[in-house]
Amino acid sequence: MPSVDPYDVIVAGAGNAALCAAINAHHQGARVLVLEKAPEEEKGGNSYFTAGGFRFTHNGLDDVCQDVMPDLSDAEREQMILPTHDRQFFYDTLMKVTRHQADEELAWILIDESRDAMAWLRENGVRFIPMYGRQSYEVDGKQHFYGGVNIEAVGGGAGLVTFLLERAAKLGIEIRYQTGATKLIQDQDYKISGVTVRGPEGYEDIPCRSVVLACGGFESNPEMRVRYLGPGWDLCRVRGTRHNTGDGINMALAIGA
Repeated sequence: MPSVDPYDVIVAGAGNAALCAAINAHHQGARVLVLEKAPEEEKGGNSYFTAGGFRFTHNGLDDVCQDVMPDLSDAEREQMILPTHDRQFFYDTLMKVTRHQADEELAWILIDESRDAMAWLRENGVRFIPMYGRQSYEVDGKQHFYGGVNIEAVGGGAGLVTFLLERAAKLGIEIRYQTGATKLIQDQDYKISGVTVRGPEGYEDIPCRSVVLACGGFESNPEMRVRYLGPGWDLCRVRGTRHNTGDGINMALAIGA
């Protein structure tokens, strides 16, 4: 490995999860590098293709307007009926969707930190609006929201990614495009000490103290779809980025995850 100062954190990926991890690490004083396998014009991972909608616990419209949608006008608020979204409803919905296979401890962490996460996103430049087009209906001139996913980033998934990239750029976080992580490097004591990447100029070993793998799943890898989902899944049409080919999962499996 080259004798240069290592990064404190290397984040593999440049979607919502990856950029949030990079920004938060920077806030903690870390020197951060973001690796994005895609070229810049295809940035954002699958986050780019989503609606940018969020589910989180809250106590209704007044609560949400405090620090998630503070710029919602009085006229807009008068036209909305937003029910409370409590932690038990979140839990029941999560378990229904996952057929009770979600990890109990991680589920409650997700639920109980969801409200603070939304405020954190707003503090870091993400603007939110009501999701009128998906989970609301009009009665007597008012929009009634249901289901729980009622708030979206302005501009949807593409807008969410743009907000976070702008924040990362303002903070001076380094992002390398067309540079994908291919291998986790370990010391003799198994500790992660770097990442092997493949970029425009070939392969490179980049030293670091820790790695965040936020580089998506394997939906764009036909072989992995068949292996893990079953026969015929290699033939399905896939929505989203062509760059989610299971690299992060395979790197982790290769060192014993």
